[in-house]
Amino acid sequence: MLPNPSGVHFLSAHAVIRQLIRSSGVGPGDLVIDFGAGPGTLTAPLAATGSRILAIERDPAFVRKLNRRFADQPLVKVVHADLRTVPLPSRDFSVVASIPYAVSTVLLRRLLSRPRRSLVGADLVVEWGFARRIVAARTTETAKWAAKYELRIARRIPANCFRPAPRVDSAHLVIRRR
Repeated sequence: MLPNPSGVHFLSAHAVIRQLIRSSGVGPGDLVIDFGAGPGTLTAPLAATGSRILAIERDPAFVRKLNRRFADQPLVKVVHADLRTVPLPSRDFSVVASIPYAVSTVLLRRLLSRPRRSLVGADLVVEWGFARRIVAARTTETAKWAAKYELRIARRIPANCFRPAPRVDSAHLVIRRR
């Protein structure tokens, strides 16, 4: 395996991408956030649903590419920001994203611990072990999340579905507001 100093792994399996979008159930008029949008691998098929998309990306090179790629698509707004600090919408929204493993816990805390329950649902690609811990954990924090949201693993996503491949498999984590 070649070294990957950036730690960035892009989901490249079209069948997995289609399944994420289908599972999310998003459609015209919905507000959807793609955290860590990268080159727009999920942003483009999300835009095809007629949803309004916020493509959140912190890397300036990807932000420039996203702005060029989606310049003629009024339903896609590219936001140059860090997913750990970007303001979240106050209206109902969904998340469909393949998020960086290193910020999975931070993002879940931001999404699931908010006093206002504006998160409708999320279909996230996360590290396999992380997903298993989240759905099985019985901590005070995860108990609070489980009271407001259903959390389940839809499927395991093999490492070879990414370019470059990470060292571990991923999971399609489904979160739905109760």
